[in-house]
Amino acid sequence: MIRRFLTQFAEAQMSSLISTAVDFLVTAALVKFAGMWYVYSTFIGSVCGGATNCIINYNWAFKGSESRKRTIMLRYVMVWTGSLFLNTAGTTLVANILSHDGTAKAFGIVMEAKTIVAVLVAIFWNFTMQKKFVYKK
Repeated sequence: MIRRFLTQFAEAQMSSLISTAVDFLVTAALVKFAGMWYVYSTFIGSVCGGATNCIINYNWAFKGSESRKRTIMLRYVMVWTGSLFLNTAGTTLVANILSHDGTAKAFGIVMEAKTIVAVLVAIFWNFTMQKKFVYKK
């Protein structure tokens, strides 16, 4: 039982890493090259990463779920909405704390804040909620 848990945790974290890469690439491109405000960029990046994560987790990390796809999708959207809020609000809060003037305009500060928040949300919110609620057996 512990072995299955650790395997599933590792698979979910790998899925999270891939999804986070998508999220960060989109966010970075929008901030750096499109000049978009980091809060909007974080939101759009989270949407792209969330969609990636749902697809990977359904087919790999939490495979074998006996729930219908529609049920899983509805549950995932509920959990993802919480994740989206936590990532966007958390990144905004941490970026403002890390910046000296409270504006968090520096690209490095935004990406550092996003990294800190993404790791915490992935482990403490996403994995737990997906295992216990979205893909429960």
